[in-house]
Amino acid sequence: MSSRLRPYLTFWVVGLLAVATDIGTKLLVIRKIPFGTYFESSIGEPIHVFPGFDLVHIGNKGAAWGIGSEHAVRPFLVFLAAAILVLIWRWRQPLLRELQGGQVAFGLFVGGTLGNVRDRIFGEHVTDFLAFTLPFNYRFPAFNVADSCICVGVSLYLIMSYRHDSARREAIVSQGGEDASKGS
Repeated sequence: MSSRLRPYLTFWVVGLLAVATDIGTKLLVIRKIPFGTYFESSIGEPIHVFPGFDLVHIGNKGAAWGIGSEHAVRPFLVFLAAAILVLIWRWRQPLLRELQGGQVAFGLFVGGTLGNVRDRIFGEHVTDFLAFTLPFNYRFPAFNVADSCICVGVSLYLIMSYRHDSARREAIVSQGGEDASKGS
C-alpha cells in the first residue's frame, strides 16, 4: 500500500465495508421483497422482525426520508453529494489523520453517501427497507444502511469535533495561554 494511503487505512476499510453492506442489503431486498411493500395496506406483506420493526421495499426519489420526492431532484442530489464529499475531503485533516474515530466517522459518512449516490446514478430511486413504528403508531420514514451510516458518521464526527476542540482549549489553558472560553 502506498505511504500516502497508509494513514487512512481505517477510513478506506470502513468506507468500503459501508458501501458493500449497503449494496448487498439493497440487492437482497430487491430480490426477496416485492417492490411497494410498506406496512399491511400495500402490495406485499412486510417482514415483521419484531414489534415496531419491519423490512419493507420502497423507492425514495427524494432526499433523506423522502423530502422533495415529488420533484425532479436527482441531478441536484448527485451534485450536492459530490460537493459535500469534496468539501469534507478538503477539511478532513485534523480529525481524520490524528484520531482513529475520525477515520471511522468519515468512512461511514463517505461510504453511506456513495451507496445512495450509486442508486441515484444507476437507478430511478434509492431503495429503502428499514421501517420502524414508534410509540403512538407513528411510522418513521423507511431508510437503508447508507442512511444509517451517514447519520452515525456525522454524529460521531460532531461528538469528536466537540471533544477535540475542548481538549485543545484545555491544553492552551494548562500551558498558560489565553482562556479559550473568554470571548467565544
